[in-house]
Amino acid sequence: MGLIIYFYLIHYVYLIMDKCKYTYKCLVFLLIVIALILLNMYYYNFLNRHFIKNGTMVYDYFLECIHSVSKKNYYMNYGLWTNKNTTLIKANKNLCNFIYKKGRMNNSETFTILDVGCGYGAQDFQWIKKISSKSSIVAVDISRKQIDYANRKLSHKHISKKRLKFIEGDADKLLDKFNKNQVFNRIISLETAFHYNNRPLFFKNVSKLLTDDGIFVISDIILNNNITYFSLNHIFIKLASDFFCIPKTKLITLNEWKHSIERNGLNIIECYDITDQTFVPYYSYFFKTYIKNKNLPHFISTCLINIFNNNNPFSYVVAVCKRNL
Repeated sequence: MGLIIYFYLIHYVYLIMDKCKYTYKCLVFLLIVIALILLNMYYYNFLNRHFIKNGTMVYDYFLECIHSVSKKNYYMNYGLWTNKNTTLIKANKNLCNFIYKKGRMNNSETFTILDVGCGYGAQDFQWIKKISSKSSIVAVDISRKQIDYANRKLSHKHISKKRLKFIEGDADKLLDKFNKNQVFNRIISLETAFHYNNRPLFFKNVSKLLTDDGIFVISDIILNNNITYFSLNHIFIKLASDFFCIPKTKLITLNEWKHSIERNGLNIIECYDITDQTFVPYYSYFFKTYIKNKNLPHFISTCLINIFNNNNPFSYVVAVCKRNL
């Protein structure tokens, strides 16, 4: 939020300075410089304390925010919202069902599934109930804390590790984690690839780990093709880069994203833009519920919803891919 404060503070200072004498202009300028320095220090201190440690994203604060509007919810996605999805956790599960269907993982066949960026494993516990008893899931995440949580839950549910396994691993180094003979006929990336330092390398690794008849399903967050750069868009992009740990070089448009996939050994056979069923209803639900739970004035949620939904520079896309043979 620091950059939004900067923007409006500078805007109002310029308005004031136009009406002031030279001495007062200098004083105001000095005060604004001091204020910006302090705000900048607070902004990055808050960011590093709650979101980024040693260059890695920390999800604790996000989980705390999710639990403030959806208790005991360990799904880490925006959800796919329909008229039937009136709560966040229902929308989360609906998105996972959508990904499952696009992966063509019917329960009459045998699948070896790799879930990259599994988080707390909520979607994997959902999918393991649907797939055949001979199928298996290997779920990978860079966060030791999230993998430990998923393994504790796995033990509590008494699910065999031959069917569902959670392991710590870096999406940029998948080939180091799996040997050359270990391949998968389904690979899933659910709302995680935009975090990766080297998304093209991830696509290339997926193409090498996918069987010839396999399917790769990815849901990802990218820039709008028709994005126009103005102040609020720049603010949103900067905030997203900082708080969601998105490398600035990975802020690409849909066309660039498709080219990156296809240049790295994969062929897109289906692509869906579901932005209006993700971001828009998510922000509406989140801010309304959060403000209500905190007993804050209703107009605050209305303002935040309008700001986020009317100035969002991002698209939410899902692609179904196969290997280039």
